[in-house]
Amino acid sequence: MKKLLLICCLLFIVDSYAGGRGSSPQKTISAFKLTNQTINFDGKLDEAIWLQEPITGFTQKDPNEGNPASEETNVWVVYDDTYIYVGAKLKDSHPEKIDASLARRDSYFDTDWFMFYVDPYNDKTTGYFFEVNPGGTLVDGVLFNDSWDDWSWDGIWQAKTSIDSDGWSVEMRIPFSQLRFNASDNMSWGVNFSRSIKRNKERAYFVMVPKSESGFVSRFATMEGLTGINPKQRFEVLPYVVQKASYLVHDENDPFYKSNQYKTSLGADVKIGIGSNLNLDATFNPDFGQVEVDPAVVNLSAFETFYEEKRPFFMEGSNTFNFGIGGINNNWGFNFGWPNLFYSRRIGASPRGYLSDNQYADVPSETRILGAAKLTGKINETTTIGAISALTERTYGTLWNDGIRTSEEIEPLTHFGVLRLKQEYNEGNQGLGIMATSVNRSTDSPLMKELSAKNAFAFGLDAFTMLDDDKTYALAAAFAGTYLHGTKEFMQRVQKRPYRYFQRPDATYATYDPNITSMSGYYGRIMLNKQQGNFYTNIALGAVSPGFEQSDLGSQWMADRINGHIVLGYRWYEPDGFFRRKQVYVSHARSYDFEGNSISNFLWLNSNYTFMNYYSLQVGANYSFETLNRNYTRGGVLSLSPAGYSLSSSISSDSREKIIGGIFGSISHDKLKNVYWEAGLDIEWKPNSQINFSIGPQFSITNDNNQWVGNFDDPTASRTYNTRYVFGRIEQKTLSANIRLSWTFTPTLSLQLFMQPLLAVGKYNNFNELNAPRTKDYTIYGTNGSTINYNKEDDSYEVDPDGAGAAEKFTFGNPNFNFKSLRGNAVLRWELMPGSVFYFVWSHEQADYANAGDFQLKRDFKDLIRADGNDVFMVKFSYWFDI
Repeated sequence: MKKLLLICCLLFIVDSYAGGRGSSPQKTISAFKLTNQTINFDGKLDEAIWLQEPITGFTQKDPNEGNPASEETNVWVVYDDTYIYVGAKLKDSHPEKIDASLARRDSYFDTDWFMFYVDPYNDKTTGYFFEVNPGGTLVDGVLFNDSWDDWSWDGIWQAKTSIDSDGWSVEMRIPFSQLRFNASDNMSWGVNFSRSIKRNKERAYFVMVPKSESGFVSRFATMEGLTGINPKQRFEVLPYVVQKASYLVHDENDPFYKSNQYKTSLGADVKIGIGSNLNLDATFNPDFGQVEVDPAVVNLSAFETFYEEKRPFFMEGSNTFNFGIGGINNNWGFNFGWPNLFYSRRIGASPRGYLSDNQYADVPSETRILGAAKLTGKINETTTIGAISALTERTYGTLWNDGIRTSEEIEPLTHFGVLRLKQEYNEGNQGLGIMATSVNRSTDSPLMKELSAKNAFAFGLDAFTMLDDDKTYALAAAFAGTYLHGTKEFMQRVQKRPYRYFQRPDATYATYDPNITSMSGYYGRIMLNKQQGNFYTNIALGAVSPGFEQSDLGSQWMADRINGHIVLGYRWYEPDGFFRRKQVYVSHARSYDFEGNSISNFLWLNSNYTFMNYYSLQVGANYSFETLNRNYTRGGVLSLSPAGYSLSSSISSDSREKIIGGIFGSISHDKLKNVYWEAGLDIEWKPNSQINFSIGPQFSITNDNNQWVGNFDDPTASRTYNTRYVFGRIEQKTLSANIRLSWTFTPTLSLQLFMQPLLAVGKYNNFNELNAPRTKDYTIYGTNGSTINYNKEDDSYEVDPDGAGAAEKFTFGNPNFNFKSLRGNAVLRWELMPGSVFYFVWSHEQADYANAGDFQLKRDFKDLIRADGNDVFMVKFSYWFDI
């Protein structure tokens, strides 16, 4: 690592001669105010206001960077007290070739587009984007960190388009109430425009940032002429009603089924503008039901599966709560990463408690959110604030035993709080932020005190700075601390979590203490990144202490780790007659725990190529050196991870075609002859301008000789601290597919179908045990005097580790599995008017577990189809009141 750091420093010096960001002057445009005029909002630019001098002079970024756009584009910006209007005439010498395909809102796809980007604060860092295609499909979102975007924001705005013999035209109408800005008598905003022409694979900008340079918002043109704007105070109410009908697999004697089958929910979201630059969002009895299906997974690791947030209340403005990633345009993890202090799906998650023995039970699938409020926006041009306060109810499960109903608490009354502040300096060249989270629970249940923290707090500082005037080099850093308090029983569980394993018998640094009632920890990381140019490098060093714990309101997969990496790369942006562009990255990364054990050490290569015909190719490789592993034994002694390699590749076709194809594959192999390989296809078919069908089947095979089975106490196992760590060779086959059909009737009416079949079969054999810590020395049961016998009646194995010796016999269940799942949904979405939406949703899932360990595709598929399933129908209507 030291040698690589020295090499990188030398390359920094050499690269300094290549120069940095260009010094072209910033463009200035004017917005025109409507006085005694109105716009007939129809997508046709036939009003007098559109006869003003247009904004023109677009430059290609693709395919021929720096050349003038192949077709002329004229743009105008006008406004009144309520709206900002953007008009564009997109001339086209072949109007018959304009692509006016349709898709559901926020579904970006390869077609012709017109884009409007605006930075109302003129802070050179944040903003909004609004996009429309000739068919009227709308896309919008927010811009942050100068060059990043987030599509989770859904503004309420409109656009109309028309196609004629000269090309196509656009009229956008965006309420000032949807934008955040510091109102004044005379404002200057940052703006940019771009246009995509599908058939040419062309993307042209009014302000074009070369591929070898960084930044986007900071390069915007300045728009002047915004005077005398007095937007109304924003006050929006979005009430909703949901009717559900559930038809589930159930016992016909279940006393709870009928009462839970049909449910009606009412609630409302409220949005209040505080001035023109802050939004206060509140929700009452919110509907956080998801109309998208989480993917089915088979998780054989000790770690939690994390899913994406899909609830609108948390999605909007979510980038405000990012921690550590600001200021630099590339963040690399390599078995580390910035901490995720706020994982919004913790709020309203499934209850963590469980009920006593019962004949029947009624257990809520989620914890109801009594109320939540969120404040987001900017106090001024340079200070961003985000705050969330949410209260979830004390949740009970109901038991039924011999006609008697009782209830037990399965989730305590909980308050969640998040505060985020970010301050930028020197026109975005430096930034400093703080973040604090708190979780506070109230419960008298002994079980819930054992399962959950009473109080959990996290606090973080993050900062970045540009190191030169051209913003070629950037430095980012973050520090965080956590504190957790609970009962001794709860803290015992925390110490045994899979990213910590304090109970390890061979641990020497952080060891298990059954009597503690609190725990604290820290995290720190610093990263140097080269923001632009052909040559690229990224260096990072970080550490997270064994006691760092953020999972009550964040997501966590690591602790007790010291990590460093270096990335070197080179990017070719100019076509060479064979490739349009290509890039190659190599890296070395290494991690230690706080005892000094090497737990990760690898070399990594990744390369990407775009051919002249717009096909693309990816090739990657990885070589891992032998290291120690804390996870194989699930809290037991350290074992060795063997050295091994992996290779991956993928190729995809031109996205302009009606049929788009891609194929990918990977293979991994190590010195213990563990093998994993995966292959798959992605096929997308667009038969006409309204229908899109895609299917992505993939198949994988795992042959792992050391898949953990269990830990068994045995005082004769002295070499492994009186515990036998049992593994097996797993032969796992997994076949799955993501199947989607989108039918867009109009820009406001669409039908989407999704289905995911999954077959995962695991067969175990060659059961074995680890003979000594820090080795790859295993004994296969049935050799060296040991015996293993299968009991068919109770589907279990009995093991005698040393035949007739002193070792104790033990048993374990047959770990074979055959998991078959089918999940899917259908969503009909109709936007009756801006902000008011009607949904009809059907969700379905079914599963089968027959024939464990035996994979037969035809039989397994039939078993899955014949399996009973659950169906849920939902009708939801929400109406937007702009008061």
